[in-house]
Order: sequence, then C-alpha cells, then structure tokens
Amino acid sequence: MQKQSEQQTNNLKIQSEQQIYSRIMDARLKLENTEVFTKMAKASPVFAERFATVCNPEEYYIIVAFFDLFEFLYRLDKKEMVDSEIWIRWKGYVKTMMTIPQFKNIWDKTKDVHRSEFRDFIDSL
Repeated sequence: MQKQSEQQTNNLKIQSEQQIYSRIMDARLKLENTEVFTKMAKASPVFAERFATVCNPEEYYIIVAFFDLFEFLYRLDKKEMVDSEIWIRWKGYVKTMMTIPQFKNIWDKTKDVHRSEFRDFIDSL
C-alpha cells in the first residue's frame, strides 16, 4: 500500500513538473518574441551572431523553443514516461527538423547549453 502511495505521489510530482515546465516555456517564448526583447538582444554579440544564422529573430526563438521541447521529451523518454511508439515518431520528427538549415545552424550555436546526453542524441541524427 505504501509503495502504491509513493508511486502516486511521484506521478503527481512529475505531472506538476511537466505543467510548470510548459508554463515556463510558454512565458519564455512570449517574452522573447517581443520587439523590446529583440531590440535588447540585438545589442548582444551572442544574440547578434545567432540571429545572423536565421531570417529573423522570431525564427531563432521558435527554433530554441523546439530544442527545449525536444530535450524535455528526450528526458521523459529516458525516464520511460513516453510510449516507445510515440518516441519513435518524435525521434523521426527531430531528425527531419535537423534537415532544416536554420535548425542545424542554431543547434551548432546553442548546443553547449544542453545536457551532454541530449547533445550526443541530436548529433547522432
């Protein structure tokens, strides 16, 4: 009985983490994808270099959000929280997305901020 209760508590904790993460990502994308932030970011040599690899800053923000989503799903898969058939589809989707030149360019500029296991996964595609 105690083991079942611990599992339920763990599941609730994971669901809460997923909901919080989703909200954080939504807020981040909304904040970044504003004229005010973009103007500030363009003053940064790091952002200026990253923006130079895409057609516009919005593309950059979207691509970064995709990578964060992919990493989150990758982490869920490693915790065996994603159905294996669904993960196979997502893995194929990630592989396809990496054929988009802007995705590859942004990945090359930002991959150092991701966990090493995830970097290895993306680089192996």
